[in-house]
Amino acid sequence: MKKKVLSVLLCAAMVASIAVGCGSKSSSEDSSADAKKSDKKVITVGCEATTPGWIQTDEKGKLSGYDYDVWQEIGKRIGYEIDYKVMEWDSLWVMLADNRLDSVGEQISYNSEREEKYNLSEPYAYNLYSLLCAKDNEALQSMDDLKSGMTISCETNTSDELIVNAINNQYGIELKPTYYDGMSVQDVALGRCDLWPRAYTSCVTTVKEVDNLRILGNTNVVESNIYPFAKTDRGEKLCKLTSDAIKEMKEDGTLKELSEKWFDTDVTVKPEGAEDLK
Repeated sequence: MKKKVLSVLLCAAMVASIAVGCGSKSSSEDSSADAKKSDKKVITVGCEATTPGWIQTDEKGKLSGYDYDVWQEIGKRIGYEIDYKVMEWDSLWVMLADNRLDSVGEQISYNSEREEKYNLSEPYAYNLYSLLCAKDNEALQSMDDLKSGMTISCETNTSDELIVNAINNQYGIELKPTYYDGMSVQDVALGRCDLWPRAYTSCVTTVKEVDNLRILGNTNVVESNIYPFAKTDRGEKLCKLTSDAIKEMKEDGTLKELSEKWFDTDVTVKPEGAEDLK
């Protein structure tokens, strides 16, 4: 009886030892897999792909635009593959916060709030903001016709509010923000909203693609476009690599060439006399 019990105990101990050994191997393999994943040279960049000239889908459904080309060039220079993901605007920031995205690449503007929250790259473009209105809006013929109470679109979780405040200060008026998530610039063309704030480069492209729209005029507000990264070790590393590549591209003229390819103008130089979006 004692021998039988001893035999059972020995067997149990052997099984436990094997189980522990297997468990240790699995854990080691998992750690190794995680390490390989983190070492993989891929930067995941999110976008909506809805900003003409900057990043959009072409007639074949492929991504194209200035941001897209800039990122491809950055990838070549730093030895990383660029993996673009298309999703809703708010999802971009959620996924950046939980490290499912490394950055957001769709004409992202600098502001102090983003500087506190993220690692921000070297600016790669500067944009004067313009206002779009409907061609048949007789009340709006020039920027001097702006009046308090006119409606202006503001997309949630963007810098639109800052732009509206700057316009109000410049013209001494109080525009009425119309907040939206998924609103189309067609709402301006159809007269449902008076004004749409957008970088001049995007305005030029938009009026070519949407009927009954025109550029009312330029503001004195300029945005600096950057790429945000999480405030993590990986985010800091990728931000530095990206910034160094952007500086190189400015110095050798590549950034200017890409800008002129998409906008027929150089957006890599900050306009004189313009006020920074803060």
